[in-house]
Amino acid sequence: MNSALSVNYQETKILDNILRFIRLLRKSGVKVGSQSSIDALKAIKILKIGNRKEFYWALFSNLINRNEDKEIFDQCFYLFWQNPKIMEQMFNLLLPQIGNQKAPENNKKTIKRINDVIQKPNINKKEDQKDEIVFDAQMSWSNKSTIKSKDFEMMSLDEINIAKQEIKKLFIGLQKEKTRRLNKFYQGSKISPKDTLKRGIKNNGLVNLVYKNKLERPKPLVILIDISGSMESYSRIMLFFSHLLMELNKNIEVFIFGTKLTKITKFLNNKDIDHSLYKIGISVTDWAAGTKIASSVRNFNQYWARRTLTHNQTLLLITDGLERDDENNLESEIKRLSMFTSNLIWLNPLLRYKDFEPKVKSIKTILKHVDKFIPIHNVDSIQNLVKKFL
Repeated sequence: MNSALSVNYQETKILDNILRFIRLLRKSGVKVGSQSSIDALKAIKILKIGNRKEFYWALFSNLINRNEDKEIFDQCFYLFWQNPKIMEQMFNLLLPQIGNQKAPENNKKTIKRINDVIQKPNINKKEDQKDEIVFDAQMSWSNKSTIKSKDFEMMSLDEINIAKQEIKKLFIGLQKEKTRRLNKFYQGSKISPKDTLKRGIKNNGLVNLVYKNKLERPKPLVILIDISGSMESYSRIMLFFSHLLMELNKNIEVFIFGTKLTKITKFLNNKDIDHSLYKIGISVTDWAAGTKIASSVRNFNQYWARRTLTHNQTLLLITDGLERDDENNLESEIKRLSMFTSNLIWLNPLLRYKDFEPKVKSIKTILKHVDKFIPIHNVDSIQNLVKKFL
């Protein structure tokens, strides 16, 4: 009887801790639905899990459905299950032992948002208030002036949300270019005789003049975003930035590339950015993978350049320039790309370093054929881009 009670107690503890792990995932930005949570609990209850690796895959297969969430899941799993003392402080519970094998190792630097979630004590429940632990919340919040100059890679989840609001403000009064087409207006400097005569003369003999001015529209734009592993901290913000641009300017085409090129304009053409990112996550299989700049640019040159670029088009190339594709001629493809557009702007987060020098061969190669080379790593750099080049 006592052994049965002990088994039930251990099973309850495991399920409780899984629920807390799911809560950690959600607070770290991973979307986990109710049905996925139920399936994960059922899987753990039914399967006879013998080691930590099997336990990892049982949770992963039920809770994760987007490629970009894998790294967050891995780090949450490592921190929660590999280091039970962290969650002891947070939940005041002893985690059960599940085999002696180690979880999949993650040697990368811990994502800032996960650290913030773990360090933030849960004081919503009375039982948690009793054993409340004071955590060091240093760097968990910054004022707006600091956030503007802070690197996206070093931001917490709260700071990223504030940064997004600051980026939104940059699009107020976005400049437009004048076109050759004319449209009629009821005030201006140039009279349109044709439209004035169409209106006719009133009974009192007065004539209401109609003027014609050049139409204004946002500048056409093409954006190529590197989504490789080295760019992951910046590519998400750049997708948010592209989404905001598309709300104001429909004449924009957006592509992403890691090991291959993918057009995502139709996914971003949605008012809900979360829905857009969800659709992109399903469709893209090379998120946070390697970088093949030459083959991706070659693909763009062959199939998309003539369709999307015009003589006065601006193209934003967002990448750190760290090439892993040795089979293709990077220089010839970048040179060809520069011939398709009159303004090729390279946005590189590596320029955030004051002592940055283009020593890598691929970076030197791309630099030969770009018109502008500017940093893109914080709100201030985006503000500079919007004011001077968009």
